[in-house]
Formats: sequence, C-alpha cells, structure tokens
Amino acid sequence: MVPVDACAVCGGRDLRPYAVSPWTPGILHFAQARCADCGLVISQPRATSDEIARYYRDDYYREHWPNAQQAVASNHGFYVRHEVPLMQALWGAWPPRPGASIFEVGCGYGAFLTLMAKSGYAVAGCDPSADAVAFCRQQGVDVVQGVVPGITVERPVDVAVAQHVIEHVEDPRVFVGSMAALVRPGGLVVLVTEDAWSAQWGLTLLRARASGRIPRFHTSTDHTYVFRAEHLARLLRESGCDEVRTRSFSYRGAGESLHWRLYKTTLRAIDRASGHGDYLMAVGRVATKSTK
Repeated sequence: MVPVDACAVCGGRDLRPYAVSPWTPGILHFAQARCADCGLVISQPRATSDEIARYYRDDYYREHWPNAQQAVASNHGFYVRHEVPLMQALWGAWPPRPGASIFEVGCGYGAFLTLMAKSGYAVAGCDPSADAVAFCRQQGVDVVQGVVPGITVERPVDVAVAQHVIEHVEDPRVFVGSMAALVRPGGLVVLVTEDAWSAQWGLTLLRARASGRIPRFHTSTDHTYVFRAEHLARLLRESGCDEVRTRSFSYRGAGESLHWRLYKTTLRAIDRASGHGDYLMAVGRVATKSTK
C-alpha cells in the first residue's frame, strides 16, 4: 500500500480521517480519508498500481461474480429498469444516432453491451479479466482484454461508457481523460458510480458518531474513491466535455421483506428530496472542434 498525499480531483492536501474497517488478508483497502476542500472520499493508504491491476485481472470476478450467466441475468434487469432509461433521459438533448458505436470500459460479462446490441447499436468493449473477456467472446461480443488508459480504438466511437469502474481506478482524472479520447467530437462519455452521500450512509455516520465510534469503510473495500456529482462533472469538463448532466438514483430490488421495503422507502424519500441516492450517473458531451 502507498500513502496518498493529495486529492485526485482538486489537488487539496487536507485529507482528514473518515472511516476504517478491520484489515484482513486479501482486501485492497481498509481505511478512508475525506478531502476537506472538495469532499472526495479516498482510500488512505491506497493499494499499489500492481495490486490494483492484479486484483481486477485475476481475482475480482472469481471472488464476486463466479457465475457469469447469473450475473448477466441479474444485471440485465437492473439495466432495463434503471441505467438505460436514465442514460436516455440525460442524453436526451443530444442522443446517439441510430446504429451508433458504443464502447464499454470494464464491460465484465457484457450484460450492458448485449442489451445495446439488441437495440441496434454497434458494440464493443474491454475488461482486464481474461475470464470475462472469454465469456463475452463466447456470446459473440467484440471485447478485448485491457484497461483504460491503454486501450485504443480503430476509429473514435460515438459513446464510451464506464459503469462502476471509476471508483476502482488509480487516477480518475487520467481515466476520464482517456475515456474522452476514445470518443469523437460531439460524442458522449457516460460514467456510473456510487454516490458519496445517501440517507442510509448518513444514518450510519450518525449512529457511529453518537456512540463515539469511527464509521466502517464507506462502500466495498476494493473501491479507491467515492464520488459526488460535482466530482464527475468537474472531471468530464476538464477532459473536454462542453455539456454535462448528472443525476442520482437507487435500485429497487425484487423480493424485499416488508420491513426492509418500509425502511428503504423512507430513506429513498429522503434521497429524492435531497437530490441524492445510492448511485450517480454523469453524461458528458465531448466538445466539437468549433466550440473549443
């Protein structure tokens, strides 16, 4: 692990202790700091570049998503109910043309790409996991093994998408810049990640502070960052996007108990009122040459 001395978004150096969980062998991170200047939540210390690369290349899918068919079926449901309609709403003023090219970074088993292919888009993607890439190719999806930065495309694409990827990377500014570099002028960059604040996390913080405890690690310990909407918007604009739209959202799971539904309904109502949720989506339009 390596210490972090500056915020990856604003460059601020006032990084204050935020959350911690017991360290156990095999995890990437166990403690977090929060930038006092912009509010970015940062794993502190952070896994090394080699540790991050090795984990997502060799271990991530085998540990968390060993059943590819089951993962695809589950993700299809979430994408149809949440991500796809929200993307369409956010890019509504500048939608991709029919048959547009979509490239997904960190595509996993290809659940999103197969949905987009059925809608008539020309799809391709990349992932660091050889297992995930092999499964995609078995399904006839054009996917290569690799990461961004590092991947190149034959010609600029209409849309570059990264869902639940930016929170894992070493440098989010370099990552978003490399995403934008894949896209033609006037094309789109789509980012999906967790929201740094939700009513449920606020309740967790309140309980911890009331009992004099440090809250446990906010999100999965394999995440390097937790973002707010303004962080994503800033990164997209700095990478050459002239228009950016963001929105928070939450999943509504099937088969929830009555008690859990009542609990989550209350928290979701607070989130809606405050403009937050469990997740964030940001869509940026890459500026055309005439507007730069």
